[in-house]
Amino acid sequence: MGGTRLVFIDANIFLELMFDDEKADNCEDYLRKIKDEYIRAKTSDFVLYSCLLQIRQKLKSTEQMKKFLFLLNELNFEIIRPSLKEVYNALNFSEKYKLDFDDSLIVSCMISNNIKTLISFDKHFDKINLIGREEP
Repeated sequence: MGGTRLVFIDANIFLELMFDDEKADNCEDYLRKIKDEYIRAKTSDFVLYSCLLQIRQKLKSTEQMKKFLFLLNELNFEIIRPSLKEVYNALNFSEKYKLDFDDSLIVSCMISNNIKTLISFDKHFDKINLIGREEP
């Protein structure tokens, strides 16, 4: 589809849905647009693992972890595996922008994959002029 936009999905979008939090419906609607190919989306394997760990910690359920994996499999998006260069650049972003490593890795992956828009509820990404942040 020619008019689709490319975005990076942060962990909190998936977790909002998995934990059925306040904005779960918005996240579900947004993820449906990805499934229907109105939006091209990527995330990183680091985000995927972070989600699995948080689901395990909060819900204490392997079944819910499997449910999350099934959800990911249904969606139409790519999982990026950061290169060593991207990991190295993440350390630089962490120092420059005073970000946690996981957030710096997101920025690094976005820049190296030419992704301009992050879908996230984390407002601290707003201070990074190299990317834009939107909420679902």
